[in-house]
Amino acid sequence: MEYHSDRFSDFSLMFFLDDELVALLPACKIDTVCYSHKGLTYGSLIVKKECKFALYKDIFTALLDFLKDQNFTELIIKTIPLIYCEAGNDELTFLHQFYEGSVEMNIGSVIYKTKDVAFSKSVVRNAKNAVKKGIEIKKSNDFKTFWNDLLLPRLEERFNKKPIHSLDEIMYLKERFPDEIELYAAFLNNEMIAGTILFNNKNFVKSQYIASKSSYNKLGGLDLLHCEIIQNLKTDYFDFGTSSQDHSTIENSSLLAWKEQFGARTIVFPTYTFNIN
Repeated sequence: MEYHSDRFSDFSLMFFLDDELVALLPACKIDTVCYSHKGLTYGSLIVKKECKFALYKDIFTALLDFLKDQNFTELIIKTIPLIYCEAGNDELTFLHQFYEGSVEMNIGSVIYKTKDVAFSKSVVRNAKNAVKKGIEIKKSNDFKTFWNDLLLPRLEERFNKKPIHSLDEIMYLKERFPDEIELYAAFLNNEMIAGTILFNNKNFVKSQYIASKSSYNKLGGLDLLHCEIIQNLKTDYFDFGTSSQDHSTIENSSLLAWKEQFGARTIVFPTYTFNIN
């Protein structure tokens, strides 16, 4: 997290039982609100996979008591989705109802067991047309072209926003995690016309950014790109990311429908808010 440490007031915590470290909470604070870290896509308490429910409950109770002593008024936690975990991770789903917790659900799209996935007829047709037009899919290290020529213009045009990371930050992360962060792109006559940055793990692949050049949208490059990525995955899950409208829990219906054409199903990403008093 150090690459954006200047943006946040860190309040990360460690939990001990008889001098043994039993849990971590990457966290930051804004005024009297504690967030499980706003610089991370997901957060929550990090515990060993053999952690029993009773211990988790004691840790969470200790967390609330500690924050109360520190004069916090709220705790906000965006949990790690179960597909990202090596063991169960639903303790807060149960506990929030007993600790005056409220929950907000964002919608996402995930492809399960990619070897069994079935693409829609329109996706298959678009991918075949892209091949006929000479579009090729390649792994690339040209993050600069993807960022400046595809991603920034696309986000500005469609959503009037910028990516969460800067180019320098994504290159820093790529340098630190060369095998876990990859760029795959569609090329026509050696010109990059579409691409996606993937974050890889042994259990899943997450599509972090997707973009294309507007003038080439009808050629089927994005469809061909994702067909080839999904067909060649060796993981159990492909996470297409959230499909909510910006800063809301309302679904982006067109984005959701596009992802579903590749066989994606709905997953929810809960964010819990706990009042501390």
